[in-house]
Amino acid sequence: MPRKKTNSSTTTKKTKKAIDLNSQNMKAVREVVENKLKEEILEKEEKREIKSNRFWELEEVIKWLLKKQDWTQAVNIIFSGALKLGSSDVHFDNYEDYVILRFRIDGVLVDIFKLTKAEYKLILQKIKYSSHLKLNIENIPQDWKYDLIIWDKKIDIRISSLPTKFWENIVARLLDSSEAIINFEDLWFFWSTKRILEEVIKKKNWLILVTWPTGSGKTTTLYTILSKINSRDKKIITLEDPVEYQMDWIIQSEIDEKAWYTFAIWLRALLRQDPDIIMVWEIRDKETLDIATTASLTGHLVLSTLHTKSAADTLDRLINMWLEPYILASALDVVIAQRLVRKICPYCKKEVKKTNSEEILIENLLRDIWIKWLKAKNIKLYKWEGCEKCNNSWYKWRIWIFEILVMTSKLRELVRAWATVSQIIEEAKKWDMISMKEDWILKAMKGFTTIEEVLRVI
Repeated sequence: MPRKKTNSSTTTKKTKKAIDLNSQNMKAVREVVENKLKEEILEKEEKREIKSNRFWELEEVIKWLLKKQDWTQAVNIIFSGALKLGSSDVHFDNYEDYVILRFRIDGVLVDIFKLTKAEYKLILQKIKYSSHLKLNIENIPQDWKYDLIIWDKKIDIRISSLPTKFWENIVARLLDSSEAIINFEDLWFFWSTKRILEEVIKKKNWLILVTWPTGSGKTTTLYTILSKINSRDKKIITLEDPVEYQMDWIIQSEIDEKAWYTFAIWLRALLRQDPDIIMVWEIRDKETLDIATTASLTGHLVLSTLHTKSAADTLDRLINMWLEPYILASALDVVIAQRLVRKICPYCKKEVKKTNSEEILIENLLRDIWIKWLKAKNIKLYKWEGCEKCNNSWYKWRIWIFEILVMTSKLRELVRAWATVSQIIEEAKKWDMISMKEDWILKAMKGFTTIEEVLRVI
């Protein structure tokens, strides 16, 4: 019986399809395994309690001052104690019978101590009086700010009040101008990423976007970039809401949306001031986006922020804001997506043996970023006994995790052709794009942070 001839191209297509389906199935299985391992690791992480003798010492001083009815000094000690402990925000959370004072230390909320309702009343009145909030209004939200001198430094304190079922909640954000701008080399860029950004910020035009949610260090990154390119031969104007930190040689303006001075209105006026570099605090609407991209196309270097999930998702978001792809491709130069993760405490860390879950998770992650030659057993992991310097949290200070997307000519073609996010990422990786997953794995491998911490944040 003669053998039936087969079409070689058809066979090849079927084989490729089978391989693609198989790789997709394997990827799905790996994702299920990876998510299960993440749950196991994070479950152990959440059981640890953050506590310190310094919390109890602060409580004793505050309670003693409140008994003396010296609520002015009590409030000052709360804010100065928060700064000393490395806190960015102070929370007064109301419950039925008590109020809890909480500090956000290295991005994580920590319970400090309880206050009675009577004690909180004294603190609440002093805070509202100092920040020019109306004392007799408790049923509508209020916000304002005031300055406080702590350790010969001017601290900007932003107060927000929110009526709740059990009384007014107060949150105070502490802004220390001396900590806003750091050395460009201290932003935790790897050498390849740092080299890319140094080239980008030397350009005379284009749009640079810093993205990710609130609390991811976008402010510090923007100010640090501005300080890097700041010089007397350039006119730099910022448009902020509000101005957080004052910078030498930079013209800083502040919008007031309550008076209808919006970003778009202010930005139009700003462009008539003959700037070389513009920093727009945030792109919130299509009008602001259109003006910012037009400015970048007419010879200005424009820096701004946007809330998106990743660098590649930023392109989707901008197009969904009705920016034409051909304009986006011509205006945008680089997107910096970032998160802040806690840094390992250097005073109490020690190397430990990895669990099976951790080894499997590490190997999966290494496979995802194409580092197949490195085995999980060769990677060191660290744990800590806890100490007073890190409040027994195992972490002290924070570091940046970055994802940098640089627009190449090929990527611009893909954007003009309405390419998907996955297509853009695939092409960007050919040009040495470092994804956020790659960046944090490499930093965890170097002992800067932990797997648990990055899983919690990202």
